[in-house]
Formats: sequence, structure tokens, C-alpha cells
Amino acid sequence: MKAQAATVAHGPAGETAEYVYVTPEMAVEWLAVNIDRNRNMRKSRINGYVRDIQSDRWVITGEAIKFDTAGHLIDGQNRCQAIVAAAKGAWVLVVRGISEDALVVLDSGSARNTGDMLVITGLADRADAKDVGAIARLYSAFQAGDVKHAASHIGGSSGLTKSEMADAVLSIPSIEFAARHARGMYRYLRLPVSALGVAYLEFSKLDVDDTAEFFNRIRDGVQNGPGDPFLTLTRRVSNDLQSGASRRILPGQALFYLFRTWNAFREREALVKLQVGSPQAGFTPIPVPK
Repeated sequence: MKAQAATVAHGPAGETAEYVYVTPEMAVEWLAVNIDRNRNMRKSRINGYVRDIQSDRWVITGEAIKFDTAGHLIDGQNRCQAIVAAAKGAWVLVVRGISEDALVVLDSGSARNTGDMLVITGLADRADAKDVGAIARLYSAFQAGDVKHAASHIGGSSGLTKSEMADAVLSIPSIEFAARHARGMYRYLRLPVSALGVAYLEFSKLDVDDTAEFFNRIRDGVQNGPGDPFLTLTRRVSNDLQSGASRRILPGQALFYLFRTWNAFREREALVKLQVGSPQAGFTPIPVPK
């Protein structure tokens, strides 16, 4: 957005709204008048905003930085913190003169999530959007080296902003097909759809026919007795899920199971255990698919 003469819109009770190029110095001043009862800072969101600003992915969404009638910052502290941390300015909508009573209803609506964004932008069908987003998030973390061992999980700084998510989805060929395939496979192997999707994408790079056979054997329950990788995989997943009602298998652990089974399948190797390790002895690294 190019610099231009400011156009200020006025509300019925004296409120004003305008687009402002907020510099780090301005953001510091605004944070100094942040209200005491504002929400806690969200580090993961701030980190995402910083990446968007520094990589010129920042877009004006219409979400405003808001000040009350006394000039206190009542909404937008995460964006201000990000501008300071990025050491680079950004265009935002700024609304002033909001009644403090507005704090009661701020953010009470249902925010659009990543899946909504993928549907709205046409990057995924509504039925696939949630799975496409989960696969893109895990795939990006795996490619970046953030998912290294069986106890790895994604979150925090590994999360993607909506702009990064859009770029990731566009850069991953066949991700929608992978999402539909993974959702179908979930009926036969209760591993996270994100891990099943990433496994499909990674295996397909190596051998399409073997990928089809790998997942067909899981679907059809084709097992050849002790040492068969597919028997070991299904038993391990079943045991994990039965070990407690609240138990769930994390994506990193699921990738370890799938990649280790794939390598045994491809190398015609007997596989009798899938050992994830422990905090004391160290967790087993996720192998590179062969």
C-alpha cells in the first residue's frame, strides 16, 4: 500500500478510522498505553506476524488496532509487538474513540480459522480444508527439520500464518488428493490424517506403485505373520490407542511408525518392534524414507 493523504472516517459517537503505516517507534508508544486488563500476549501469533512482515507477506485484513476514548490501546497488542520485533513498519487499520464497554464484545464472534481461509481463497474444498491445512502444516515442519524424532510435535513457532499456509498449500503438488486419500485410510489405521497425508506425499516421490501397494495392504489387512511390517504396525497402533482412553498418537510418532514400516516393506526386512524410545534414553529419530 503506497503512502497517500490520510482519509479519516468518522463514526456516530466520535470514533475515527484510518489506515496508518505503523513504524516500530509508533508501536512502542502505543504499547506503553496498553490497558492493564488486555489479553496475554500470544508469542506464537507474534512470531507469525513477524515472519509475515519481514517477508513482505503482511496483508491488510480489515482487523483494526483499537484505542478507547481515553487513548488506551484496547486491541492490537500482538500486532504492535510484532512490528517492534520485526524492526519494520506495516500498514494497519486504526480505530480510535472506542467505548471501553466494547471490551465485553471484542473477539466474541467466531473467528475464521485456517480451514475457512483455504475455502474462501479456493485453495481447498470445504470437505478437505481441515485435512489440507493439517497436512501442509506437518509437511512444512518436517521439511524444515522441525519433526526429528518419534516424540516431536508441531506447534508454537512451528505454526504457520495464514499467508504461509497459502504458500505451503500452493507449493505441495497433489495435496488435496493426499488429504482425501489420508482421510479414507484413517478408517483402517487410526493415525493422524496429517501424518498419513505426509507419508503419502513422501512415498509417492519414491515409487508410486509401491505407495499404492503399501496403503492397499493396510486397507486390506494383508499380513504374513510375525515379522511382517504391516502386522507390527497395526498391532503397535492398536496397543497405543488401547493403553488409555485419553491416549492419542502425535504426528511425529505416527511419521516414525509409517516411515519405519515403509523402509522395512521396501527392503523386505522383518520388523518385530516399533520402539519410540524414552525421555531418559532418548527418542528414536524418524528415518528418511527409502
